[in-house]
Amino acid sequence: MARLLIRPGGTTPGGLAAARRADPGITQSGSAHFRAHFPVRRRAGKWALLVALGWLAEFGLRLWFSRAQTVPLANPDESAYLIAARVLAGGPATDFSYSTLYQGGYPLLITPVYWFTSNALTVYHAVLVINAAISATLMPLAYVAGRRLGLVRPAAYAVAVVTALLPAGSFYAEYAMTDAIYPVLVLGWLLTVHSWLTARSARGQYAAAAGSALLAGYAYAVHSRGAVIVLSYVVLGVLIAWRRLAPRRTAAAAALVLVASVGAGLLLDRYLSSAMYPEGTRNLSAQMTSTLHSVHGAINSFEMAAGQMWRLALDGWGLAGIGFFAALAVIARARFRADLRIMAALSVAVTVTTAVTAPAALPADQPQTWASGRYLDGMIVTFFVAGAVVLLRARPRFILTCAACTAGLTVLAAVIVSVYAGSSLPTYSFPTGFAFGEPAVLTQDWTSAGVWLATAVTLGLLAVWVLLALAARRWNAVVLGVRVSRALRTLAAAGLAAVSLVAVTQMTSHVSQAAEPAQAQSTTGFVAVTGLKPGDRLAVAFTIGGSLPATEVPYFYWAPQAFEVSWTELEFFNPAQAPPAGTTVVETGWPAGQPASSGWPNHPAGWYIVASNQAAGWVAWRKS
Repeated sequence: MARLLIRPGGTTPGGLAAARRADPGITQSGSAHFRAHFPVRRRAGKWALLVALGWLAEFGLRLWFSRAQTVPLANPDESAYLIAARVLAGGPATDFSYSTLYQGGYPLLITPVYWFTSNALTVYHAVLVINAAISATLMPLAYVAGRRLGLVRPAAYAVAVVTALLPAGSFYAEYAMTDAIYPVLVLGWLLTVHSWLTARSARGQYAAAAGSALLAGYAYAVHSRGAVIVLSYVVLGVLIAWRRLAPRRTAAAAALVLVASVGAGLLLDRYLSSAMYPEGTRNLSAQMTSTLHSVHGAINSFEMAAGQMWRLALDGWGLAGIGFFAALAVIARARFRADLRIMAALSVAVTVTTAVTAPAALPADQPQTWASGRYLDGMIVTFFVAGAVVLLRARPRFILTCAACTAGLTVLAAVIVSVYAGSSLPTYSFPTGFAFGEPAVLTQDWTSAGVWLATAVTLGLLAVWVLLALAARRWNAVVLGVRVSRALRTLAAAGLAAVSLVAVTQMTSHVSQAAEPAQAQSTTGFVAVTGLKPGDRLAVAFTIGGSLPATEVPYFYWAPQAFEVSWTELEFFNPAQAPPAGTTVVETGWPAGQPASSGWPNHPAGWYIVASNQAAGWVAWRKS
C-alpha cells in the first residue's frame, strides 16, 4: 500500500522523502564515501534509539496498568495457562477435562518463571512483566510496518506509538492469556512474510522464509486461531513456489520449518492433554463443523462474523475499517506491486476466515462470541496501521471512498448485530465488560452499551480523523512559525492516543480493578483464612462434565485456587460422599437461603467450617 493513489513523480505529506540526486558518473571511495554515509548512519542510529525508548515507554505503561492485579481474573483461561506452565516445569496439574484445550505455546513461553519460584503471587507478577515486554514490541513492529508502507521516519514513529496504545494491542497484557502476545505474533508474521517476498539477498530470503514459518507454527501452538494462519500460509507457500515469487528452495525451507513447528506444537498439546484433560477436551473442530453443517447454524455464523467485523471498525476507532477497504482496493487493482497485493490478500483472507470460524467453533452457551473483538485483535492492529498510512498518503478521493465504505459496512454490521442479539450490550459484569469494553467506553455506559450509540460515536471519530487528514493536505501554510499541516497531523495523532489511553484506563478500572477484590477474597483470601500451606490437600465439590448444583463450586472459583495451591494437585469429589483419602481442607457450595452447612449436609464427623463467603457461595471445611 506504499503508493496508494499517489501522483507519479511527486511526494505527499508524510510520504517518502525525495530521492537523492547524484551524478551516475561519479563514484565515491575512501573517506569521501564514509563522510557521505556517516550522516545517514547517524540518523538511523538516532531513530533506532528513539524506537527503543518508545518500546520502553510502552513497556512501562503496560506495567502501570497491571500493577494492582494479584490473581487470575479471566477464568478458566488464565488459570489453565498458568497451571499448564507449571506442569511443563514439572509441577502438579489440575483436571480441566471437557473444557477447551488451552494450548501449550503460551505456557511454554512463561514456564521459565517456575524455574525460580513457585509462589503464586510472584509467578503471576512475573508473567505480567513478560506480557508487557512482548506486547510493547508492537511499537517497533508497527514502526517497521509504517516504513514499509512508505512513511518517513517521524510519521512512522507517530503511527507506531498510537498503534501500540490501542486496547486491542495493550489491554490484554493485563491477563495471563494468549491475547497478550497474539497481535505481536500476527504483525510479526506478516512482516516476515513480506520480507520473504522482497529480500534482496538469498540469505535474507531463507531467513525470512524460515522465520515466517516458525511464527506461523508458533501462532498455531498458541491458539486455535493460528490454524487460519497456517492454512493461509500453506496456500501462500504454494503460490510462491508455483509463480516463482521467491526461490523454490526457500519455499522448501519454509515447509520444513512449518512442519517441524506445527508438529512440536501438536506434541506439546498431546502432553498437556494427557496431564490436564484425562477425560478428554472440548472438540472445537467438531463444534465448528456441526455449526456450519446446518443452514441455521451457517446463517448464525455469518451473523456472528458481521459482529466481528463491526468490532473491527469500533475497536480500531474507525481507522481499521479504512485499512481493510484499502487492502481490498489494492487486491482489485493490478497497478500495485505484486508483494503489496499478496500481503493485502493474505490479511483480508485471515480476517474474514477468522471472523467466520472463530465464533462458529465455540458453544452456544458463550453469547459474547457474536460480537467479540478478541478474535480479530491482531488484524485490528494491522489494519489500523494501514488506515493511518491511507490518511497520510492517499489522495482525498481515495480517503473519502474508504471512509464511506467503512461507514456503510459498520452500519450494516450494526443492523445485523442489533437484529441478531439486540440493540444493547451487557457490560455490567466482569465477563461482559471484558468482552465489550470498547463499546462501553464509546457509549460511556458500563451497564448496557447501546449498539447504535457505539456505532454513531465510532463514525463520528472516523469523520474527525478524515477531516483532519484532508485539512492537513489542503492547508500547508506557516502560521506563527508553525506549519498548519504538521499541527493538524499532530492533533490527529494526539487525539487517537488520547482515545486509546482513556479506553484502556477505563477498561482497567471498570473491568480489571473492579473484579480484583472479590476474586482475591476467594483466591488468596481463601488460602489465608483456611490456613492452607504446603502439605495440605484441597478437595473441591465439583462434578467434571456435569451440571452444577448449588452444593458444588463453580470453575471460576476453583480454577484460580488450583493455581494458588501450587504444591499439590487440586482434587474433586461428590459432596454426597466422603472426600478423597488424605484431604485436609474441603470446599463446597453454599445453597442460597440455607445455612452454610447445607452445602455438605452429610459431612463426616470431625469436619468443621473454618471460612465461608455467602456472596460468592462457597464454604471451607477443615478436618480437626
